[in-house]
Amino acid sequence: MEISEQRHNVNKLLSEFVSQSSTRFLNLSSDIKKAANDPELLKQIDKTFKSILEFNRVLTKELDGLFYQYDKLENKLEKLSSEKKKLERLYASGILFQSETEMKRLMEKAIDTVVTELNADEGFIVLVDEKLSIDTIVAKNMEPENEPEAKELSTTIINDTIKNLRPSQLSELQVNSSFGSKHSIVSLGLKAALCVPLVSNSKVMGAVYLDRRNAEMPFKESDLTFLLSFANQIVKGIEVSKEIDTLEEKLANVPSTSFKELREEFKSNNIIGSSRKLYDVLNLASKVSDTDVSILLLGENGTGKDLLAQAIHNNSKRRDKPFVAVNCGAIPSDLLESELFGFESGAFTGANKSKPGRLESADGGTVFLDEIGEMSVNLQAKLLRVIQTREIERLGSVNSKKIDVRFIAATNQDISKMIEEKRFREDLYYRLKVIEIYIPPLRERKEDVEDLVQYFLNKYAKENKAHSIADEAIEILESYNWPGNIRELENVIQRAVILCPDKEISSKNLPAEIVDDSEIDSKRTEDRTLSEAESEFRKRFIMRVLRKTESKSEAAKILGINRSHLHKLLTQLDINL
Repeated sequence: MEISEQRHNVNKLLSEFVSQSSTRFLNLSSDIKKAANDPELLKQIDKTFKSILEFNRVLTKELDGLFYQYDKLENKLEKLSSEKKKLERLYASGILFQSETEMKRLMEKAIDTVVTELNADEGFIVLVDEKLSIDTIVAKNMEPENEPEAKELSTTIINDTIKNLRPSQLSELQVNSSFGSKHSIVSLGLKAALCVPLVSNSKVMGAVYLDRRNAEMPFKESDLTFLLSFANQIVKGIEVSKEIDTLEEKLANVPSTSFKELREEFKSNNIIGSSRKLYDVLNLASKVSDTDVSILLLGENGTGKDLLAQAIHNNSKRRDKPFVAVNCGAIPSDLLESELFGFESGAFTGANKSKPGRLESADGGTVFLDEIGEMSVNLQAKLLRVIQTREIERLGSVNSKKIDVRFIAATNQDISKMIEEKRFREDLYYRLKVIEIYIPPLRERKEDVEDLVQYFLNKYAKENKAHSIADEAIEILESYNWPGNIRELENVIQRAVILCPDKEISSKNLPAEIVDDSEIDSKRTEDRTLSEAESEFRKRFIMRVLRKTESKSEAAKILGINRSHLHKLLTQLDINL
């Protein structure tokens, strides 16, 4: 609401109040005069009336004074509102900088923000080295044809700012008097410039430079204040970014890789691959292997759930005890109960002698229940009781027997959906999934394809002629979606090794459906951006070099980059070898 409107409303209310008070008073005084002719009462009436008038006068005067102050503050309030918005944007930019730790992107965001906020025509952020020589320049709105002259002029002002360690705020007059002899002033049409140093703990890191070409818009003191606060935020971001760069460089010089260390700690040589997703699986498995908690393994058929279950057992304190695997989907449901719990002689037709079940045989070790989703709901209830009580009863027996086993279950089904459909007990699900480990399908970790191909090639090449595989064949295998996962890949390699008449497997030795599918997939991915395609190519190429050299230093040499740069690429591309 405008001040003038507020004043009108207040005056209206005040008039109504005075009018109502006076009318009420006059009505009251008339009645009193009719009732009595008392001098004292008349004096009191006159006094009250004068009080009302005085109250009206004083209140009006006070309100006029307040509105006068409002009038004076109105323009200031508008300016303060503008400054408040600036501060809000300054705060928001600080939050933005905290989310960015890569130096170039940080500087690009910073110069974009400050040029916009201060309505500058052009801007630079420069970083200097220890000798105060300009090391990095990030520009905004620089016209290509003006670039040499703009850099020359801004560098002169920046150097002056850095040398004197104080801000430079130049009006049109000051620009002309200081740099008027330069041809660049005329050609660029420069009217005002603003430059502040970037300083941290008395150490100069660089400067921020802005300029304007409109003579009617010089930089104000408030702009300088904003830029100084902004520069402090940039300095903090640069410091963090440099610290991360230093840390990454140090990490790049660490000789061992986390995956190799994990392999040494968690023995899993039969689980092949070097992708980040496989690393995450093995890392989680290593942390829970030496406990007795129940584990539920999730994943499609052929992803290696059985191998992971065996690895967990082999790395546990139960490693010297039995590992008993039961495929619940391969045993008919009417026989699965006796297979698990065992039976006494005469328990059913054909039970000529007693037999311990798989659960009893695994005492002290681990039971792996593969395809647990295929188990009947009735048998699930009995299994739940065993997990809760650690006791079993053979079929045909009334005696219970204590067992000490660790349960690992696996399924390729959607257990949550099965629970909704009443095909799986929810209480059993929560008993089994104390720890849940998801094994991604091969199509989600294609970086592992080449490792698996080499493994299967070595496995089947001993008795056959083919001992290697062409790069083109690897690329086809990597582009295929592998609905059958690792199991399907193994069959393809075994077939190719057997049928290949040469020493090297080529694309012509691969099944036609895989070659055709890879061509379709190639066409399907034509809608990817150049950046996405480049990232995928770089990732595969770097991984291939790393596998061949088995050394980051050697790989960096072949790639023509230093170790620090290689480490950054490994992080950006999510490569963990």
